Amino acid sequence: MKVYAPDFFRDFRCIGSDCKDNCCRMGWDIEIDDDTYNYYKSLDSGMCRHISDEDGEHYIMQQNGQCPFLNENGLCSVLLEYGEEHISEICTEHPRFYHWFGGYKEAGTGLCCEESARLWLSNGGKISFTDWETDEPDDDLEFDPEALAAVIKARNVIIDLLQSSEFSLSQKLRLLLIFGLNTQDIAEIGTAQGFSELAEAFSDMDNVKDLLSQLESESSLQDKLDACRQVLCCFESLEYMKEAFPKALGEIKNDLEDIISSADAFDKAFPEAQNGLLSVAVYNVYRYFIECAEGAECLPFAVTSILNVWFVRLWCISLWLGGKFSLETQINAVKEYSKEVEYSDNTAELWERAYTDSALCAENIKAIAEV
Repeated sequence: MKVYAPDFFRDFRCIGSDCKDNCCRMGWDIEIDDDTYNYYKSLDSGMCRHISDEDGEHYIMQQNGQCPFLNENGLCSVLLEYGEEHISEICTEHPRFYHWFGGYKEAGTGLCCEESARLWLSNGGKISFTDWETDEPDDDLEFDPEALAAVIKARNVIIDLLQSSEFSLSQKLRLLLIFGLNTQDIAEIGTAQGFSELAEAFSDMDNVKDLLSQLESESSLQDKLDACRQVLCCFESLEYMKEAFPKALGEIKNDLEDIISSADAFDKAFPEAQNGLLSVAVYNVYRYFIECAEGAECLPFAVTSILNVWFVRLWCISLWLGGKFSLETQINAVKEYSKEVEYSDNTAELWERAYTDSALCAENIKAIAEV
């Protein structure tokens, strides 16, 4: 099997107790695969009293918001006593993600983990990808090879544009919006043809510049404020696990005019911050656009990719105004955002709203992309 991933993928290692936000203390439901559950049952050690068994699905029952198998040092007692081969598959793999297509697999690491976020954001805004062969058997799920090839080609073109030095961050986000809007007719002509045509159109730099020129009239400060306020309301209605994100959301809302007015000054003070934001954009496009090869619609992915970059940008400027911005606090903001929005039902809700909520209309997304 051929595996394709960011070139740092195989460098990722869980930093365990050194992590400032241990995922075993997040209050997340931790699923136990059948083999692991049956092994725990065979031990007769009492471990299964901490595991729910409902309709054939097994989850570790949290105690005070953390995994009951953590020891006093924040380490996994199961791993220490029985070995890594006997912890649940999700514990071994998190935050890695995969997509399988026959003899081809894509892999990556999610931004909800601080070490993974550090790897994504420490590449100077230039994410490189690599591939290698493994002896894994081919996946047997059906897929359309032509659709997959077309989606990958179009996605790579967008990633190249996001990493191009020819456009500003705002222009890149607007191009992402234009691309998403142009995918709405793909259902009529088919995934393979639709994405092939988009790949060709967005590979033509003259055409790209022409598309951008149609959205070049910059929104006024008031238009940006209005759009940001409307979109922030979408985030206020979501549910969160911890206080860090709602606190940041409240501060951003209260200081929104100062934040938007200070955006240019922030860029001059910390130009490297944009590299981190571009890495967030590349991550979202790489991770989610591939699902279009399986029939998913692209526009929600494009819109939420822009939302992710925009919100983290506002958060970074807010931190800077408070004298607290650094690469480390940017990494933390990315991780908190991913944890509370991407790795929850909140993302699915935002995807659905991309078509139904007037706050997420194209005009508002264009305006927030200009902040």
